[in-house]
Amino acid sequence: MASALRTLSAATSLIRSNYVRIALQAARAADPNAKLYIEEYGAEIANPKSNALYALAQTLKNSKVPLDGIGFEGHVVAGQLPNIGDVISNTGRFAALDLDWAYTQLGVRIVNGGASIGRQMEDYISMLSACTYSPRCVGAVTSGIVDAITIEGTGIWGGPNWTETLWDASYQTVEAYYGVELKLSLATTNGNF
Repeated sequence: MASALRTLSAATSLIRSNYVRIALQAARAADPNAKLYIEEYGAEIANPKSNALYALAQTLKNSKVPLDGIGFEGHVVAGQLPNIGDVISNTGRFAALDLDWAYTQLGVRIVNGGASIGRQMEDYISMLSACTYSPRCVGAVTSGIVDAITIEGTGIWGGPNWTETLWDASYQTVEAYYGVELKLSLATTNGNF
């Protein structure tokens, strides 16, 4: 019994240190046409987290592990955006690894009334500007439809006094929706949208 536990522990240790590689290789084997991404939150600009993500992506690419892109969640607080030039620079270094990128949970959060809905719209447009500027950005997905059914809106991550989605509780569009719609309708960058 003890040797079986040690063997399991050694196997578990091996898998833990290689699980991203194993998962990507298994996914490619299961569907050779699937686009394979790894994703992280808080990595939109160069910082320790994005540096670690970059190092992982670079290692995977250098090892010929299938990886097609990076997902940046894109959760930001209205009025506290990262510098969009820094976002463009950071995502550009991933593009230089021959990787596409996307916002995979874009949300501009108003916390406890700390910003106006007009500011939320402006910040959504700014965040999308980094994507429409980049030839390797393949799209943007929002963090949810209405706040009540997102992890943020349920209070799990900060409380019900947050709002970041493009529809209200009655499924009516909020002001930011129209800014996003306009930005995307004007975007023709490299046919991304």
